[in-house]
Amino acid sequence: MTSIDERTNTSHPGPGVDRADPSPIPQRRRSMRFRPWRRIPRARFRLRRRGRRTNADTWLARQQRRRRLRLVLAGIVVVAVGCSVWLVAFSSWFSVREIRVEGLSTEAQFAGIAQVEQAAAVPLGDPLLGVDIASAQSRVAQLPWIESTQVYRSWPNAVVIDVVERSPVAVVEQGDARRGVDATGVLFDPPGGLWLTDPVIRGEEAAMPEAVAVVASLPEEIQRRLRIVQAVSPDDIRLQLGNDAIVRWGNAENAAFKAEVLLSLLPRRAQAYDVSAPQLPTTFGERGPRN
Repeated sequence: MTSIDERTNTSHPGPGVDRADPSPIPQRRRSMRFRPWRRIPRARFRLRRRGRRTNADTWLARQQRRRRLRLVLAGIVVVAVGCSVWLVAFSSWFSVREIRVEGLSTEAQFAGIAQVEQAAAVPLGDPLLGVDIASAQSRVAQLPWIESTQVYRSWPNAVVIDVVERSPVAVVEQGDARRGVDATGVLFDPPGGLWLTDPVIRGEEAAMPEAVAVVASLPEEIQRRLRIVQAVSPDDIRLQLGNDAIVRWGNAENAAFKAEVLLSLLPRRAQAYDVSAPQLPTTFGERGPRN
């Protein structure tokens, strides 16, 4: 027979006693064996923190590399700019080796080039960038026979002086001197010599500007016949034609009207014409038209 104590032990095991393993297991160890998932979140958190640290270190290294690259590029740019400035402003690679004068006529080639170069005063061998272009242009423009000029650099080694000569419309006689005069009344001596022989302006110095204005306003058909201009006074300019006929022109006003009237009277072959008042022209010593 089974005693009551044995039945009690077999049928009702006490707490902490496993039927398969009758040896008692401490409550704490059993809890660690069957609930190990409580440690998993801590491990995941540690891994996540390590990943964040790795990403931060990578970003910081990338920023440092970019900063070093920017510093290197900035240094290269500074060195390149410095070398360029030295080459252009101080080295002999871009120095003045040639001065070219352009725009001169054939007559003024030899003497004109020498005068222009002397007036420009651009020293050979100096850095091309350091040439004072404005001053050189101002000095060349002061030559009386120069109407306009432009000075500019022609890289790598030349300075170009482009000039426009004054064109004489008449020859002014002042004593024994003969000088050219352009349409604006500027007197000058062409560097190649005065090639123009007529018309010649003579007379009072005060009337010279008016005489020049008259000559400049004449049409080509009358200019071809003109030989001498006599400046008696500003209101009394007289023309001598190639056939020795005298034209009393007056002043420079109504030039187109006077020229039209004179051309209509020339077929009469008169010894003198007066078109100073073109509304009432007169002729003297007419020989009549040719048969």
